[in-house]
Amino acid sequence: MNRTLLALLPALLLAASARAAAVPAALQGQWEYGYVSPIEYYDPSTGKYAEGSGTSEIIRIQADGSYERSGIIVVTTYSCTSKLLTTSRGKVSLKGNILTFTPTSVYNKGYTCSPSKSYETRELRNSVFTWKINGDTLALGDPKGESRDSLYNRPRTLGASAAGQKVRRVTGVLSLPEGHAAKGVAVIACRVDRGCGAEDGSVRFVNLTGSGRQQSFSLDDLDGVPYEILAWEDTNGSGQPDAGDWVDSASARGQSGVTVTPPVTEVFLKLEQWK
Repeated sequence: MNRTLLALLPALLLAASARAAAVPAALQGQWEYGYVSPIEYYDPSTGKYAEGSGTSEIIRIQADGSYERSGIIVVTTYSCTSKLLTTSRGKVSLKGNILTFTPTSVYNKGYTCSPSKSYETRELRNSVFTWKINGDTLALGDPKGESRDSLYNRPRTLGASAAGQKVRRVTGVLSLPEGHAAKGVAVIACRVDRGCGAEDGSVRFVNLTGSGRQQSFSLDDLDGVPYEILAWEDTNGSGQPDAGDWVDSASARGQSGVTVTPPVTEVFLKLEQWK
């Protein structure tokens, strides 16, 4: 079997094979909302410069349903600037079009008009939204319909042209044998320069849960460098790739997997049994 797949960390392998994704692949990864201006502005009513205003938040959702949220709110009115920094971690749950963030840790710190008037809160409180994805935009809404949706976008790389501002994502299709279920199969992306044994968080994977012989997959938040794309199902639950497991056709022949540099679409893998 190819050495790249053998180098995968046991913890990653167990996570990828032993449980189905808690959230759809399309929802996983990083989402960004809003903007806070780093530039001061001139207030003609006071003749002074004041800080800018804005709201920004980053949400990261993992395949197992864990999440991180971090945000900043800056409000400037005349000479009074108030700031609030928010962070939370926990689990997400879905029921139809309802998405619930259930925090296990929260830390908010802010001040009103002056840093000397600061405050902190650590209250654990669920956040409930409607959710809908349209392309690369995630809309989080009020279940009661009393406010407008907040629109989150995928992180984008900066380039000299619009063509350089693309989401770093790899999408494709995994073909399965007749009668073989996708549940338990993971599609994995490993940076070629770091390998599948990297402990720096660069390895990305998604668990498949659908039905049918053709399964779509999406791997997000990748770097703009070459990746090896693999597939693996730990059939006997050993936590190690061995005979009898189902892998991509290249791994089944002891070869390197498909190598691509994100963003890339239409990557095709075929699941075969390693003998």
